Amino acid sequence: MSPANQEAYSVMALDIGTVHTRALLFEIVEETYHFIAAGVAPSTTELPQNDIGIGVQIAIRDLQNLTGRILLNQQGSLIIPCQMNGEGIDRIFITYSVGRRLAIATFGLMSDVSLQSINKLASTVTGQIVESISLNDPRTIHEQIDDTLNAHPDLILFAGGTDRGASRSVKKMANLIAAILQLMPKSARPPVVYSGNLLLAKPVQETLDAFTVFSNTGNVRPNMENEEIDQAAEELAKVVTTLRYEEIDGLKQLTPLCNDSPCPSAIAIGRITRFLSKVRDPEKGVLSIDLGAASTITASAVAGELNLNVLPVGSAQGFEKFLKATPFSEISQWFPTGTNFEEAREQLWQKTLFPASLPMTVEALSVEHSAYRQLLRYIMRELAARGALAENGYETILCSGAALTQSGSPRQLLKMLLDGIQPQGISTFILDSHSILPTLGAIARTLPLLPVQVLESSAFTNLATVISTDSNLRIGSQILHAHLQTSDGKTTEVIVKQGTLAVIPLRTGESATLDLELNRGVQVESFELQDTHFKVNGGLCGLIIDARGRPIRLPKNPAIRGELLGRWDSMLAPK
Repeated sequence: MSPANQEAYSVMALDIGTVHTRALLFEIVEETYHFIAAGVAPSTTELPQNDIGIGVQIAIRDLQNLTGRILLNQQGSLIIPCQMNGEGIDRIFITYSVGRRLAIATFGLMSDVSLQSINKLASTVTGQIVESISLNDPRTIHEQIDDTLNAHPDLILFAGGTDRGASRSVKKMANLIAAILQLMPKSARPPVVYSGNLLLAKPVQETLDAFTVFSNTGNVRPNMENEEIDQAAEELAKVVTTLRYEEIDGLKQLTPLCNDSPCPSAIAIGRITRFLSKVRDPEKGVLSIDLGAASTITASAVAGELNLNVLPVGSAQGFEKFLKATPFSEISQWFPTGTNFEEAREQLWQKTLFPASLPMTVEALSVEHSAYRQLLRYIMRELAARGALAENGYETILCSGAALTQSGSPRQLLKMLLDGIQPQGISTFILDSHSILPTLGAIARTLPLLPVQVLESSAFTNLATVISTDSNLRIGSQILHAHLQTSDGKTTEVIVKQGTLAVIPLRTGESATLDLELNRGVQVESFELQDTHFKVNGGLCGLIIDARGRPIRLPKNPAIRGELLGRWDSMLAPK
């Protein structure tokens, strides 16, 4: 479908976060959708304003100033649709990541089957599982009821039975939930979302409808072998948005203006990540990491199979949880030589009090980068523990969030990402500097052409193509010989040694062919390479060969470690 047929020449997306509210403008330029600009304002979800609409107004006015476009009328209302004189917009979409962590109680039949799947569904929203009950729970019924009541859940998720499977057990669990709800004050009863045997959805609804708001989704475990979380997550997102209407002042008032219901940022990022995985290398996946202020959204997808997680750590409000869960020694191991540990510790805890603060010195930036390195390691370990990482690594790694995209020079940023994520094989690091990713996922349902065309534009920044090797050879020994030939015939040859970082210049937009001669015992991909001849693309930092091994092991001696970190930094420094 052409843009003309869609009758949406000008599209605005509002992205409402914990710290920032963004108004992003997309328009058709020369028959193709392009990202035009983004207006940014502090979010006004908390006191004293306590109304997200104020931040939205300021962000839109900032967008007006940037573009010279008139988007609001004299009364401060959006002009919809776009007028003949170019004022206004045709469509509007909302994504949001703001909101407290919901307390979630999960119920399933078997702890290692349906309960496991419903817990995975719970991880797709900003929440915390406060109680979890299965048929093989060792507690008595009275203990299960008391523990659930004491947990004060905001939401109950219930899964059970494969399609055409168990019926008596599902009804038994539904009766338990009904008993719990009856013991709660009517005003405090959480909604129930049922994601089990579809044939039992109506009987379960009849059991619970009298006590609370009931919704059902597709079965998260239609058979013993397969999980189907994606569609259930989409349906759950609608329930969560309804809960947020009561919590986030201004969100419900903005909804009538939208061409689709407000979408949680996690669901939107999951959509676009799943799409990208379908059109990229089928053996490797796409990893999106959106490091937000209060939480981090990660979406890992291979050939359309998505694993979506919202983790309760972030760069601002979620920073405190990370610091409490992480030994200071794990952060300080990344400090450059000469760092004052007590001042660094004080700086990091100050960040929890003033999350929007920016480092003002080179030393302070190094401390913050060290913390973000370990925060990324924390995230990757958590994903590994959940079985949420692709076995063969990722062809594309998308990074979003100001802490990952706008902190320091491109090479400083790349070093931080490499140390933190420690990718396998051949990966392209792409920066979402304008936080467009969630909005593209929200728009995709009704305007699928827009995200496709914007993804192919210059709205995203190709930071570098990275080749990560793994080898047990001793430090300093030669592990590979790289031969690069650009499209204009220029060639570059590099000898790479174990324990080093090698930079091969390759400009953004430039493509080349790369031949690798690997020494015995050296591995690039987790699966055996059929060919060591690749086509690679350039980026801000060129082509990088990371020969430090996986995982990266730092010396315990502080002096040796500091010298090594400095040497790695110099290897990535512009020549």
